[in-house]
Amino acid sequence: MAKRLVVVGAGISGLAAARGALDGAVPGGLEVLVLEKDPRVGGKAATLAEDGYLVETGPTGYLDNDEGMDELVGLAGMRSEKLPANAAAARRFLVKGGRVREIFAHPLKFAAAGIVSPFGMLRMAGEPLVPARRDGADESVWEFARRRVGREAADRLIAPMMLGIFAGDARKLSLPAAFPRLRMLEEEYGGLVRGMLARRKVQGAGGPGGPSGVLTSFGPGLQTLPERLARMPGVTVRTGVAARAVVPRDGGGYGVATTSGESIPADAVILAAEPWAAAAMLRELVPAAAARLDEIPCPPVAVVALGYGAEALDRIPRGFGVLIPRGEGYRILGVLWDTHLFAGRSPEGRLLVRTMLGGGVDPEIGALDEAEIGRIARAEVARLFGLNQPPEYQRTTLWTRAIPQYELGHLARLAAIDRELAAHPGLFLAGNGYLGVSFAKSGGSGLARGREAARFLAAAPKGV
Repeated sequence: MAKRLVVVGAGISGLAAARGALDGAVPGGLEVLVLEKDPRVGGKAATLAEDGYLVETGPTGYLDNDEGMDELVGLAGMRSEKLPANAAAARRFLVKGGRVREIFAHPLKFAAAGIVSPFGMLRMAGEPLVPARRDGADESVWEFARRRVGREAADRLIAPMMLGIFAGDARKLSLPAAFPRLRMLEEEYGGLVRGMLARRKVQGAGGPGGPSGVLTSFGPGLQTLPERLARMPGVTVRTGVAARAVVPRDGGGYGVATTSGESIPADAVILAAEPWAAAAMLRELVPAAAARLDEIPCPPVAVVALGYGAEALDRIPRGFGVLIPRGEGYRILGVLWDTHLFAGRSPEGRLLVRTMLGGGVDPEIGALDEAEIGRIARAEVARLFGLNQPPEYQRTTLWTRAIPQYELGHLARLAAIDRELAAHPGLFLAGNGYLGVSFAKSGGSGLARGREAARFLAAAPKGV
């Protein structure tokens, strides 16, 4: 008799977990059921096609250097459909003193841009002389940067980068949780410059976090991948079904109770949901783990897409986008220039941009309605780029709980959760709340977690 794996959540991590489970050889066969509370699959990977614009209301794309994600795309049969970003995506910008300035890789051009003062540049150049810290203690991303490259670089470069990745506060985010490779470079090589040079000899060019990748999407948008995975043979996806709790069943296994009163039997369960949602489903079964999951902040993030005419094409430079450090007088965290990133994102002669607000540095954004958020975004984009013409297109999406924040103590929190779940074999967690917030990390880790569940089911007796 076939065993059943129930996956709760049809975002990229849940659907990847379902696909990964199919690779396992489970005696008697395996039935994979995915439950999704929303009417569509994809989670925050949601793509809208409106008025000639193609809008990502969540993540922009993924870096193609993630092995797990690359494998997942191949398993979905979509390698030939990958859409790499345009060459303009290599140009990145940052606001300093109210001006949009390009971040150059060349040291002399970078210095001339005026993002960091001459003293700050000198401090950055002294990074190889900074003693390494190897005590394994937790440390914020900002403190790590201050210690290695100086306070000015930490404030002017690293803190804005955290806005772009986590929409988070660099002073609260945990370095070993959010950027384990940076910690590894210091521990193994004594510093960032030494580590990058040593790894470059082995792996080729890349940034301090690892080898560089190419920003990638698909022609119809990022949501295409989860939609394709949801149609794969061997997996049943039920949308509009909200799981309420996971409960033990007599004789082994679990029951997944839904808000409609249904109880779905399972030999194993993967909760591929956001930490707060997984906490609610584990409250009765594993209260200590649920309490730890509740400690992972998921602040609101608003995404405002704006479509402009020729004026914006003239005034906004070609590139990836611009980050805006706190203290510059703007509430928006940054602006992405989607038309310059991927082909087919806007009508000819138009420019699609997206701006983000909220996150860990401005959670109060969640108290505003979408109309007010859109007004703020329009006004600040117009002021930043000197635009006189209003946008011809606008779409605001407010995610009331968005990117999980890997704050100080995150790894210790995960270890405690793992200890609690160890007493409940066949119960797994997946998603971006744990060891990687990006679309790629979520997909790759989901694939691995699905295979882990299949190995458990292959060795376990029938429980239901």
